Amino acid sequence: MNKKNKSDQYWKESVHTQLSYWFGVMAVGIQFVLGFRHITILFGQLNILEGFFGLSGLLLLDLIHGKKSKKKIYPEKFKKIHPNLFYRFAITFGVIALIQFIFQIVPLITSTEMALAIVFAPVCEEYFFRGILMEPTFRLGRNAKPDQKFTVWRYNPKKRKPAKEMSYAELGGILLSGVLFAGFHVNYYGQPRLIGMVLVGGWWLGLVYFWNKDLTAVILAHFLLNIFFVAQFYQVFL
Repeated sequence: MNKKNKSDQYWKESVHTQLSYWFGVMAVGIQFVLGFRHITILFGQLNILEGFFGLSGLLLLDLIHGKKSKKKIYPEKFKKIHPNLFYRFAITFGVIALIQFIFQIVPLITSTEMALAIVFAPVCEEYFFRGILMEPTFRLGRNAKPDQKFTVWRYNPKKRKPAKEMSYAELGGILLSGVLFAGFHVNYYGQPRLIGMVLVGGWWLGLVYFWNKDLTAVILAHFLLNIFFVAQFYQVFL
């Protein structure tokens, strides 16, 4: 399948796979339950906000993408899971785990409910910060003129694959989503290393989403990362 056909296929199908969509529904439910249980404190209020992030992705992402069903609140036909999902997920997870290791950060966890919120927050965050915020830039990039793009990767000529191009709008989307992602982590304010970790990690996740147009892989990588570090906390401190 050539570059044009791959691009056309992306715009013809939903952004959601069944895995990402129903995973998102579960995560939104958990965030809202925890949020309303603790609505009087910052922890609960942030969980409610996370829930709305995820809900906006579930309800609006396909609408922005141009594939929203007119009869149902969920896609009439889900996107097929890519055969290279595990490979994409593994690369994404490996790099973002390395970023967190470099900054040598262990999450501050004080309760089981907080651990649960941390584990499922990435699903909601990816729907909003990578999905809702970056999808409009993909549409701009689709119609960008040659002088509004630049080459980010040239494949070996033997592969006969066209160079990977990025529009300036898409680059702006990656940078902006990363900055807003870091800014959302208000509990990290005043801690440059923590903010730096989230900022760099957000940019990496944005780049991966641009490259593969596969939200499922990004969600799974971010989800597993938080599981690992929550588990690390319990092993070390409990």
